[in-house]
Amino acid sequence: MKQLEAIPERSATPPGAQNREAPRRRAAWRTALTSYSFILPIAVFGVFLLVYPVLYSLALSFRDATVETIVGGDMPFIGFSNYEQSLADPTFWQALQNTVVFTFCSILFQFTIGFLLAIFFQNRFPLKNVLIALLLIPWIIPVLTAANTFKGLFNEVGPINQIAHLLGLPTVPWLASPGFALVATIVANIWIGFPFNFILLYSGVCNIPPEVYEAARIDGAGYWRRVSHITLPILKPVTVAVLMLGTIYTVKVFDLVFIMTGGGPANTSHLLSTYAYQIGFSIYNYGEAAAIAIVIIALILTLNLFQLFLKRR
Repeated sequence: MKQLEAIPERSATPPGAQNREAPRRRAAWRTALTSYSFILPIAVFGVFLLVYPVLYSLALSFRDATVETIVGGDMPFIGFSNYEQSLADPTFWQALQNTVVFTFCSILFQFTIGFLLAIFFQNRFPLKNVLIALLLIPWIIPVLTAANTFKGLFNEVGPINQIAHLLGLPTVPWLASPGFALVATIVANIWIGFPFNFILLYSGVCNIPPEVYEAARIDGAGYWRRVSHITLPILKPVTVAVLMLGTIYTVKVFDLVFIMTGGGPANTSHLLSTYAYQIGFSIYNYGEAAAIAIVIIALILTLNLFQLFLKRR
């Protein structure tokens, strides 16, 4: 027993294991630091150019921020007064309604046209790549150019009314009529945005194996049955991404409407973005304009969360 007690206990860690563990830890730290250094620029960009403006706008929406208070160096806290002032303005509700209609109609027709073109270009035919390149032109050209082009097309003496006159149809003051000004901007936005939907949906369609369509065709499935039971289900992730990106872009559209109608006539074609600009840079009530900007962010988040909910179902 004494001999057994005299035997020292052996260490669970083999000799030299700790010496080998230290370099491994240092190598792991170097790898982690290298990895994080690559994402550091975009993280800094996101914090200072995305997160900070949103937080600043949120803080500004609770203050009385006008030219007088800013010059005086004091922007008193007024709680939800800016939001209450906006909600009491009939133009706000008109702009909100226009934004919802503008977004829904634009997304509906942009996605429908893009999807139909995507399944059409599944086929092989001469000059296919040339036509795809031409279809991308509306998306590539600057919005300023597109807006001024459509402003000329929908002018009272523009080509659309000239063609209508030649056909014996009544001419319409598109941009000067409260009932048609928003319609003209929706048409222009559909033309600008459908190539984006088309190119993303087309890339998704190209990744569907042809064997799947061939097996369905052999089983007797017609063309539209193959589209509804194969193409659409497989494109579901792409569809959700397209709708979410399209919603974000469309809700915050500003330049197109500002150039074509300026929110008129009589504020009937205002979107929330153009209305916020008018409040901020015509009336110089920056606090209320910030409140409207927060409403735009909340609307975008609500619509995208609704789309994610539908995707999970």
